[in-house]
Amino acid sequence: MGRIMKEDDVFIPGLLDQIYLRFGPSQGPKEAHGGIAEMRELQKEFQIFRRGRSLKDCFALLNLGGLWNARVKNRWLTLIEDLKSYESDVPGENGNDRIVNMLIENLDRSEPLPVFFQAHDSRGPDGRRVIVRTSPTGPFFMEQDHIIVSLPMRPKTASPSAKQATTATRSARKTVSKTAAKKAPRKTPRGR
Repeated sequence: MGRIMKEDDVFIPGLLDQIYLRFGPSQGPKEAHGGIAEMRELQKEFQIFRRGRSLKDCFALLNLGGLWNARVKNRWLTLIEDLKSYESDVPGENGNDRIVNMLIENLDRSEPLPVFFQAHDSRGPDGRRVIVRTSPTGPFFMEQDHIIVSLPMRPKTASPSAKQATTATRSARKTVSKTAAKKAPRKTPRGR
């Protein structure tokens, strides 16, 4: 997904955190109410997630596209929309539909499970597929059942000119340090 987020890929962890605040465990009643309990109420009232509706549109409605700037938001929503072109762990169901259908089913439960979004390297064994699984402990730092959604991502690759510039910079540093080492006078300890 580095090809979509480009230099804004540094925002991906924060964007995933925003999603977890929306779909994570509720922190309690009254002023601490939120997370998955609030999402269940919003889904019941407004039907945010519907079969055939894109996850991108749902995330845009929930303002899960980045608060930092418009470019980050638009790139993130493009990345989410691109999940339609990815397979999922359910044969015949694309990544977008897999997530939307899971959210519909989960939010329809009387006690929906918190949902934790993460990324996996699409070059690894899970490949270019959206993976959805239930975990008895959720993320390792939470002792509560969760649904874990893993989005396939791949690091951006540097352009050929950037690679050449990096190589040239490294060569220049080596040359400068060798030259500086030759020109530097030898220091002798004090008092000798």
